[in-house]
Amino acid sequence: MKNFQILRRTFYLLLLLQFSILSAFAQHKVYLLQPTVGNIENMLELIKQKVIDIPDMEMVGVYHEKEASDYSKSEKYLKDNKVAHYTLMKISGELNVQNIYHENACTPAFKKIVQEADAILFFGGPDIQPAIYGEKQHLLTVVTDPNRHLMETSLFFHLIGGSRNSNFKPLLQQKPNLIVRGFCLGMQTMNVAAGGTMVQDIPVEIYHISTAEEMLAIDARNRHRNYNTQLNPSCDLSWGFLHPILFSSKGYLRELNQSLEQQQPYVLSSHHQAVGKMGQNLEVIATSMDGKVVEGLQHKIFKEVVGVQFHPEQSTLYLPGSRFTNTPGNDYSPNEQLIKERSMEFHLKYWKDFSEKIRKLKG
Repeated sequence: MKNFQILRRTFYLLLLLQFSILSAFAQHKVYLLQPTVGNIENMLELIKQKVIDIPDMEMVGVYHEKEASDYSKSEKYLKDNKVAHYTLMKISGELNVQNIYHENACTPAFKKIVQEADAILFFGGPDIQPAIYGEKQHLLTVVTDPNRHLMETSLFFHLIGGSRNSNFKPLLQQKPNLIVRGFCLGMQTMNVAAGGTMVQDIPVEIYHISTAEEMLAIDARNRHRNYNTQLNPSCDLSWGFLHPILFSSKGYLRELNQSLEQQQPYVLSSHHQAVGKMGQNLEVIATSMDGKVVEGLQHKIFKEVVGVQFHPEQSTLYLPGSRFTNTPGNDYSPNEQLIKERSMEFHLKYWKDFSEKIRKLKG
């Protein structure tokens, strides 16, 4: 009997040791859409600068086989630079406007992503084809990668569901605390997937103006892209524009930043479209200063699904050496401008919260 007890105790000790070893080497897996070389380099820089601080993070770049980007360049970049913690996942399967809001050929891949992911990030990009949200295409809407939008909209729909197929059971019902973040196009995709629509051009549809000069005449706090680039093509100007936003009275951004000195932080934007009709189960958590443009969305049921209509993921914001500027003759870099406007804390806190939530998942 004594020998049996010793064996049993030894067996449990070995199990605990094995569990400890597995936990020590467990990796957190983050799936990232549109893994171009630029997006890969950007994420690696955020990690290098400790803006994102998840020591054991494994990244998986997801793309559809029919996207316009050449992902062989991404494969070569990862190989040449010996990036061991970033792999690529190619999704195959026919997608069209009719099947993206239903189970389709990509559904098994989407289920695998949800099963394995600790977080999913949707990045910025070009205009979504309006056919996806049931409208005709505005003359100022420029669609350059329709297959990317079909896949990303379908993936986001699979995650949260939406009014275009009310019988569909969202995959996040099985994993309601999965962290999902969307930046610029990513937030727009979130809204469209949930059943919403888009304002196809902010200047024309919201401000009723049609020239760069008119846009530069309005309050700079309500501009959403850098119109100086159109009038000063020879200047070294930033592709984006820094402007403040307003937090809503409740929601993720308000709760996260209650202690901030700056309650109207400056953010980096570059977009001419905006959320139109709101998607199912989404609520506004931030707006432009005049309240006319949605700057943040959060899902009412899946609280960790958050989209912002700006770019906290751009590494240039955190690098003092970047010389991109908003206007001719302005020597401030985006990093210096954020510090000047007391807005750097907002961006760092955003990623600190993201990192801490993922680190807590270990074990």
